[in-house]
Amino acid sequence: MPVQTLRIVPDLRSSVVEEAPASQVLLFTSQRGDADPALLDLPAVRPFTWTNLVGALRDPDLELVEVAEPLWLGEWVRALRVVALVKLLRVLRPRRRVRIATYAIENLDVRERLAFPSLDARPALGAAATRLATVVLGISLLSLDAVVFGTTGAYENYRRAFDWSLRRTRHTVLTPRLDACRVCGPGVAGGAARDRTVLFLGSPSERKGFGVLTDAWERSGAADRGWRLVVADPGGGDGRALPTGVSITSPSRSAVHELLRTAAVVAMPSVRRPGWREQIGLPLVEGLTHGCRVVTTTETGLADDLREHPLVVLTTPGDPQSLADGLRRAMADAAAAGTGPAPAGRAGSTKRDVVDWWLGAPTPPMG
Repeated sequence: MPVQTLRIVPDLRSSVVEEAPASQVLLFTSQRGDADPALLDLPAVRPFTWTNLVGALRDPDLELVEVAEPLWLGEWVRALRVVALVKLLRVLRPRRRVRIATYAIENLDVRERLAFPSLDARPALGAAATRLATVVLGISLLSLDAVVFGTTGAYENYRRAFDWSLRRTRHTVLTPRLDACRVCGPGVAGGAARDRTVLFLGSPSERKGFGVLTDAWERSGAADRGWRLVVADPGGGDGRALPTGVSITSPSRSAVHELLRTAAVVAMPSVRRPGWREQIGLPLVEGLTHGCRVVTTTETGLADDLREHPLVVLTTPGDPQSLADGLRRAMADAAAAGTGPAPAGRAGSTKRDVVDWWLGAPTPPMG
């Protein structure tokens, strides 16, 4: 199979492979627990090794290498080595130009991402070190041919710190595809009646707002009205006590799609934690592509892009009463929708659209 694009990702997830365009080789540097082991049998999915990298770079049809984004600092060090290798090949093969691109979604403020905790007791020195790191990282960003930002929040985060660098780098914002799931088919986002189920996808951690969600669940009175909260946790739960109406399951990837096709609401109430902020929030995207109503917080980088989306309810992060009100609103809207057509939302961009933009004719940078 001709290799048009090479994608190097920090972790192997089922969703990453599902959205992959044709003619792509994917090299992963680690494997997440929610990844289907069958993915390892796919010929286009390989662990990252320098041998596998060089083999993919030698493909005569290769046009693009996608590396990790600059604010993923550990992966960016590896990415810079890949960039150096690609640029060396440009010198050795001047007639064959392979472009270098990244898809950026980091939503944590650059100053916090580049802070030096060891210098907390010396704030002046810490601030100077962070400024220096910002300049160095901005210079390294110039090594990219193109950047696509997955959310407006990520774009604004980079623009505030690296505006001088972005003005010299081709870039745009392409938010994720939010129409029908490509795995389940075009009919999945229709308005058929849904089960009285709220889904929480992923590990029930504090940064994902699970503690706030269980508090809000009890305040909402949803269980008394026949609703249930299903936690689809790849780890299978930790034996914690759960409120009435709440259960934890460990479904296969196909079962996750089935849950999304039948559930009425997806909850993703992320809260900010030191060193972390929700970037996009895959449960949010998957919920919308399956026609679910989504209750989330303003912490996700997609918040500004989704304020007018008819299926999205934004709530105050860390506030159980705001979340309870949001749950009640989403459940009431789901019940009132009946079997009519679901309201149309923003379609967004597929991974294929992102790759096409990277490979398109150069245009002036935005902003």
